[in-house]
Amino acid sequence: MQNIKNFLKGNLYIILAFRLVLLYVAYSICRVVFYGYNHSHFANLENQEVIKIFIAGLLFDTSSIVYTNLLYLAFFLLPFKFRHIKWYQNILMYLFFITNGIALIANIADIAYYEFELQRTTLDTFDQFKNEVNMGNLFIKFIFGYWYLTLMWILLMSGMIYIYNYVKVSPAKIKSGFLYFISGLFGLLIGFVLIVGGARGGFKHFAQPISMNSAWLYVKKPENAEIVLNTPFTLMHSIEKTSYKRVKYFSSVDELNRIYSPFHKSTGNPIKKENVVILIIESLNKEFVGSLNPDLENGNYSGFTPFLDSLIGVSKVFKHSYANGRKSIDILPSIFCSLPRIGVPFVLNSTYYKNNLSSFPGMLKEMGYKSAFFHGAPNGSFAFQSFTNIIGIDGYYGMTEYNNEKDYDGSWGIWDEEFMQYFATNIDTFSTPFIATLFSVTSHHPFIIPEKYKDVFIKGELPQEHCIQYTDYSLKRFFQAASKMDWFNNTLFIITADHVGANQRPEFQNEIGYFSVPIIFFKPGSNLVGVDTITNAQQIDIMPTVLNYLGYNKDYFSFGKDLFNPSERNMAFNWLNDSYRLFMNDKLLVLNGNETKAFYKVEGFRHLQEVKPEETSVEKDSMELILKAYIQQYVNRMIDNRLSKN
Repeated sequence: MQNIKNFLKGNLYIILAFRLVLLYVAYSICRVVFYGYNHSHFANLENQEVIKIFIAGLLFDTSSIVYTNLLYLAFFLLPFKFRHIKWYQNILMYLFFITNGIALIANIADIAYYEFELQRTTLDTFDQFKNEVNMGNLFIKFIFGYWYLTLMWILLMSGMIYIYNYVKVSPAKIKSGFLYFISGLFGLLIGFVLIVGGARGGFKHFAQPISMNSAWLYVKKPENAEIVLNTPFTLMHSIEKTSYKRVKYFSSVDELNRIYSPFHKSTGNPIKKENVVILIIESLNKEFVGSLNPDLENGNYSGFTPFLDSLIGVSKVFKHSYANGRKSIDILPSIFCSLPRIGVPFVLNSTYYKNNLSSFPGMLKEMGYKSAFFHGAPNGSFAFQSFTNIIGIDGYYGMTEYNNEKDYDGSWGIWDEEFMQYFATNIDTFSTPFIATLFSVTSHHPFIIPEKYKDVFIKGELPQEHCIQYTDYSLKRFFQAASKMDWFNNTLFIITADHVGANQRPEFQNEIGYFSVPIIFFKPGSNLVGVDTITNAQQIDIMPTVLNYLGYNKDYFSFGKDLFNPSERNMAFNWLNDSYRLFMNDKLLVLNGNETKAFYKVEGFRHLQEVKPEETSVEKDSMELILKAYIQQYVNRMIDNRLSKN
């Protein structure tokens, strides 16, 4: 052991390599734990593919390690003798552990956070929380709630500090300052070449550095690319992702519009002056709703939403229903403006937030509608207040307007039960017709409910299942109160989730389950009932459906469709991990830029069967054309600020 120590002390560059190896070991340990913790999301991986993924991960680790340690490497490689002095090496040591300690925090935190977004953390994850006033409190709860990950970070850092200090830099052996400089300059040049190659992902890719998309080269299924990546890499490579690059799949505008156009003609339906109430439930997975899963557990699955189950019995619901995003900030553009999430988050971290938008609350003003948005979180949370103002919603009701701190849950906002009662009471004062939307908050990490209900609701396998029962009860109390109010019977209620949270059951841990949310339409005493087993419903369909249902008599712009019109093209769209997904009829196509990466048949409404290559040609080619036209219309119109019928 002493011989090894003496050998390392004798060469500055071997010491540097030894210290970098510590980082590779730490990153690899993080990858192993990430995979083990989230293994249910990466099903059916063969041992050979796992080995390939872990080897490929070293390429992305190299890039992250180089970028994270640029300052350290630059100062370490300076060709001057003072780099052997103890105080200088001490400064480098602090720099090493501060920068890499932060990188490891990101890597380790994603072990737990991944199941909520099903992608590695990027900068827009932080952007959506930047207006939260209680981030310190949430951070502390995360540290103690996931104490085992905190312990993992402490152990990794302690081990690295011990091993780092095991070998000290010895005095320079070359006495001549000039000769030392020359030899050091040679080392600096070699180091520079290696740094550039490491940062870019090797020396054969000088035309194009590695990116998040590059991880697809090493996996058979898109979701497995998350194992290849590491969180420092995705954070750094999302810095530039605040704007789009123009898409040129089709050179002819006529051909593009023939394949797909976001312009919709007025249906000429009779005008209805009905109110619209939209209830967005935080992380309401379809998995949690018993009546939407009648086949589970041999027909004995009850789920966690008894009130919603009773409401679904007198509502219009969809067997195939999907979210258009994986984050809370994606839901408002989806519902109000019929804009799905593609890459750049529209609400935050975007150069397009000033684009002119068509929103159905704004469009219905000419029919005499007033609108309001209710969110029990601190005002400014998720930038919802500014976004609703931009799209023409008349009123915003947040924690400030609620003005009663005793109902604060200590993490995200006002308890759902109290805030839903506040919602009902306030809209009872509105003149009709109105559009009122509520976004719940309680069913969010750290998944706590009021003390008085802790023994009332059963605990499921996932902590949020406890919260979902409480929120379902809060919904019941809201409908009990609202049903006694004059406006109730003349109101169309729409209930959906913002996105899917963590899924527990293996049936939902796939490309379908990652976006499966309920979409429910309820009109008291109407014939708007039943389960649609054919239509692919999505959140961006809510806007055109509401407009046509109410008899809006003008043409409009929307990337969705009218769910009540069977002649519309039966498709749904979503985006995740730099891949585009198109559901059409009973097929799912996954596109990575120009290339189709997967083509499935949707069996039932949860299972995917990969279609054999010889069976794919005509339908696959048609779906690929439609998806490319959809992407081109979206991206280029976003760039050119052409997101309205004008």
